[in-house]
Amino acid sequence: MTASTQWQLARAAAEKYQTVLTPVILGPFAEALVDFAHLQPGETAVDVGCGTGAAARRAAGLVGETGQVAGVDVNASMIEVAQSLPAVPGATIAWHVANAAQLPQADQSVDAVLCAQVLQFMPEKQPALADMQRVVKPSGRVAFSLWMPIEDNPYFFALVDAVARHVGAETAVGLRAAFAFSNQDDIYAVLQMAGFDQIEIEIRQIELPMPELTQFVPRHIGATPMGVGYNQAATAVQHAVVNDVCEKMARFGANGRMQIPFRSHMILCKKGN
Repeated sequence: MTASTQWQLARAAAEKYQTVLTPVILGPFAEALVDFAHLQPGETAVDVGCGTGAAARRAAGLVGETGQVAGVDVNASMIEVAQSLPAVPGATIAWHVANAAQLPQADQSVDAVLCAQVLQFMPEKQPALADMQRVVKPSGRVAFSLWMPIEDNPYFFALVDAVARHVGAETAVGLRAAFAFSNQDDIYAVLQMAGFDQIEIEIRQIELPMPELTQFVPRHIGATPMGVGYNQAATAVQHAVVNDVCEKMARFGANGRMQIPFRSHMILCKKGN
């Protein structure tokens, strides 16, 4: 089966991303990143690689009507879904289809750049980091989130392992790519090379309440590049994947509830003089 690490999603897949992944996992961590960036009323923020806009919407509420927020994503379908969602109180969000290395913002026009779980997917990180520095004000900051190693994220580890064993390692590559940039020393080195001289890294663990996994796991897979390979597999193989994940996650259930810990780096940078 064909491997896929490409997150260029069609409209239907972008809608799955919004309805399946954002409420359960990605949204809470995007909001945590925005809070970590300490946005203030009246500030200007841009959410780079915004997806369907979870971080941008959180930012809009914090900067308020006197602030400005933009969401930028290279994937037009993500932007279409973001624009279709109800408006939130606070700043009006401007949505842009653009590459992270060619941001539409003017030089030194942004107080805070937000980049939630995106940098790991960029094969060439330095051009994007350079453009983030271009648009941020001298007094501004750039905030990133990057997953901790997959072994530190038990749900993701169990899911990738089950897909690799039952469907194929090439199918599991699509989700494993989300953990391709998780070593703290490597993160420091790349950001220092980009010219950031003030780098603060914090490990954030959030215990997330999970839906019924027998239903959520197939929906999760279908909202990622793994969906094609998984859907082509025999029904028995699909069931084996779900059963493996459920068995490994059973230790996180109690009193009819499932709460699973997820761990991410939260990184706050200021550019050098």
